[in-house]
Amino acid sequence: MAEVRLAGMGEIVSTRGSGVVGCIGLGSCVGALLYDPRTQVAGLAHVMLPEAHEQDAFTTPGKYATTALPALLRHLDTPAALASRLKAILIGGAELFQSRSQTLRIGERNVAMLHHLLSELRINIVFEHTRGNSGRSFEFDVATGVLRVRVVGGTQVERDLSVALGIMPKAA
Repeated sequence: MAEVRLAGMGEIVSTRGSGVVGCIGLGSCVGALLYDPRTQVAGLAHVMLPEAHEQDAFTTPGKYATTALPALLRHLDTPAALASRLKAILIGGAELFQSRSQTLRIGERNVAMLHHLLSELRINIVFEHTRGNSGRSFEFDVATGVLRVRVVGGTQVERDLSVALGIMPKAA
């Protein structure tokens, strides 16, 4: 059975070649996963807020979109100049509490900031299950490229992303 590494709020986890990474109970938070097809390493940050405003950006870089992506690049040992070879998956960013105030729309702001940062790094998003008003949990199998997203009060979505991620089938 594959090792499962779950990223708690503000945490970053990674695995190489095999194993499962995921997040449980994403509301406005976003699970931002980067995968390097060359090294078969996946890094996952459980992003809580779009921008760092506090000192804990250094102690908990996975907490903020603006610090999580550079930290993920370090975990994957990928210089920013070579980031375009990476593939991204984004899950979460829901608005669980309806508010007219843009400053309170954390889920939308998290997703928008991650889109902006990934675009700057020229990292292609190969799958996204974001926004809406339902929480989610997900697991990604690094060896097979299979992603399972569970929506609270809803259905389970399963996608084989192996082709999009450049994961070669294992010899039998």
